[in-house]
Amino acid sequence: MRRTVAGLVALLSLLTAAGCGGDGGGDVSQPPARRGTIDDISVTGGVGSEPRIDFKAPLAFDKTQGKILDKGPGAGDQVTRLSTVTVNYTGVNASDGTTFDSTWPAGEPATFQLDQVIKGFATGLQGAHAGDRAVLAITSQDGYDPVGNGSSISKGDSLVFVVDVAKVTNPKPISQADLPTIEMKDGEPSKFVASDSTPADVGLLGSYVLTEGKGRAVTAADTLTVNYLGQVYPDGPVFDESYSKKKPVSFPLSGVIEGWKQGLLGQKTGSRVILTIPSELGYGSAGQGAKIPPDSDLIFVIDILKAKAS
Repeated sequence: MRRTVAGLVALLSLLTAAGCGGDGGGDVSQPPARRGTIDDISVTGGVGSEPRIDFKAPLAFDKTQGKILDKGPGAGDQVTRLSTVTVNYTGVNASDGTTFDSTWPAGEPATFQLDQVIKGFATGLQGAHAGDRAVLAITSQDGYDPVGNGSSISKGDSLVFVVDVAKVTNPKPISQADLPTIEMKDGEPSKFVASDSTPADVGLLGSYVLTEGKGRAVTAADTLTVNYLGQVYPDGPVFDESYSKKKPVSFPLSGVIEGWKQGLLGQKTGSRVILTIPSELGYGSAGQGAKIPPDSDLIFVIDILKAKAS
């Protein structure tokens, strides 16, 4: 991940030292930062006006958090890690309370892709819609550690942002023609193989019916019996599968990753489906074990054998 909020510094100054006087992250001795949370931050002013941000510095966060302060109409796309957003924002160094960057003085919002920004900015905005105002509390690890950023942000500095989301645009799901193909072994799926046309990211959650069954539709309250194969998208390691074991697995749909909950809902029993799952609907930034690294997109082929009301 690139270490600026937007990849093109010439287009905007996000997360530079603008307005901080050059001493926000310097060698001035400061007391140890108090450990805090997003609830220690006070924000006044409404959406569309420059916010006032208050907290007792020095402050540091152990967990990156985002909170919607003012909710917009809730229409349109929801922010995901692959969204392109247009925003107004103010960024403050939590170690000393200085503003290191803001779009407000120039009077123009900034537009950028969230997969090009520091991890904490993208993480904190997850779930927001156009019209929302959010406050973000970002750990140093999700900001500019281990090297800091210029004179305004040093190693170990947590960050605070207040962000007005003006516009959200999300990529579309992959077209079925561009999906990785299923390689078969002994008549059963053994792995996915990407082609030259396969996109590098899954974009939005995709659910693709290869064979439609004739049974009833899956509901959120069902316990499912399935055969499946799961792989890191697009053709990474297969991390789990049931086909070779000749033993289907059963589980309540409420107990699986969000991508399965959403992608299997409404599918008919007897169907074979492919799910392409963005990382935030899978195992997210934590990953899972040795075979699923942090922030991995996933791809599954699933045979829905039975659905039983729990």
